[in-house]
Amino acid sequence: MNWYSFLRFGIGSLCLTITSHVAVADEPAPKPPATAAAANSDTATATAEPLPGETEVRDALRPVAEAIQKATRSRATVELTTRSMIDGRVVASEKSNFQIASQTPNRYRVHLKAEQQQLQVVSDGKQATVLLGNQAYYQTPAPESLQHAVTELPVPLGPYPEPLMALTLASANVADSLLTDMQGFELVNREPYDDVPAVQLRGTQVDGVTWVLWLATEEAKPRPLRMKIDLTPVVVGDGESGLPPNFAFELDFKFTLWRMDGDLDPAMFTFKPPADAQQYESLQAYAESLAEETTAHPLVGKPAPDFSAELLDGTQWKLSQQQGKIVVLDFWATWCGPCIEAMPVIAEVTGALAEQDVVLYTVNIGESGEEIKEFLQRLKIDVPVLLDPEAKLADSYAAEAIPQTVLIGKDGRIEAVHVGYSGLDALRQELTDQLKTLASGGHLAEPETE
Repeated sequence: MNWYSFLRFGIGSLCLTITSHVAVADEPAPKPPATAAAANSDTATATAEPLPGETEVRDALRPVAEAIQKATRSRATVELTTRSMIDGRVVASEKSNFQIASQTPNRYRVHLKAEQQQLQVVSDGKQATVLLGNQAYYQTPAPESLQHAVTELPVPLGPYPEPLMALTLASANVADSLLTDMQGFELVNREPYDDVPAVQLRGTQVDGVTWVLWLATEEAKPRPLRMKIDLTPVVVGDGESGLPPNFAFELDFKFTLWRMDGDLDPAMFTFKPPADAQQYESLQAYAESLAEETTAHPLVGKPAPDFSAELLDGTQWKLSQQQGKIVVLDFWATWCGPCIEAMPVIAEVTGALAEQDVVLYTVNIGESGEEIKEFLQRLKIDVPVLLDPEAKLADSYAAEAIPQTVLIGKDGRIEAVHVGYSGLDALRQELTDQLKTLASGGHLAEPETE
């Protein structure tokens, strides 16, 4: 998956990305909580009556919050696991690793290592540089303070990055990020966590998102140990996301290294671009350059590469036998959140046009038949699946990012290629219009010329 996918979907395959709720290139991540009283009254003040359990939670959080706010430098390593679940069972899981360092007033480095890409943000106090893999970078003014870095990131770091930054950057105000816009608090227990004396806290935000935070209570070393965030309410939203009602999505942060002292090498806050990296004016400029490349898909207007493949039910299928039909090939994988979100809409549109010789075949990349069957059964999705275990079909159709949806006309020529999508309603309308055009004998692309 390339960086175009990252910019459109948050962190690509790192999480099931719902575009209205997850940090993307042109939209900030949802901001965790302002005071509970402020959420209920325009005249709320700092002396408003605390919610039940709020005093206990604030008291338990205070040692860590004070350690962070008094610190002038920090180092942290945080492992993040994102989980998509149905009926409590994990159906997709991805891991990433954050290495974070900071020094007041406004120098910091964040190095994100995910399975398919790397990202770095480096602030030297004058400017912040974002390095996307080793191929591109852009620069913005440095934040005024590390607290500004918590809430004003120059690039998406995945869903809900603010708690992560607030708990790892020196001098940050943790209470502002965790204890505002809340509707409920609970001190769950004071049981040890991995044999470390700890306290477990829970908060429920006004948007329904809940977090659970484990803090070490050792007097000489208060620190965060783990934080789980249940984003299901904002991911599922108003029920029109295309996800099953028993779907759940959570983030699981584990703080494997955390300290608010010690020496830091000044070199870690300096940036030297890789030799082959190209500089862009902004994130938007980089995204637009990739969008231009993706829009001009190399196969549009050309004859579709013929292939044979095995269907999920074990029968053989050949593209050339579909002459006279409009074939929609949808490349996907179970770990690809946008693929799973878009698939029901693609199936709906193609099914409605089946009598006009429109057929849909989804192409699963790199997964076993049993794994796919079990996944589709849990999601209650019934679509024909072509198997591409070694990604050979994906390569022949230049599917560098998924979802990729290919529209092949009755004459076997590729008329359009969609990489990603701009929203379910837009996808539904565009796909309907394009398929109706093809069904009526029209074309979407000029034929390739010699």
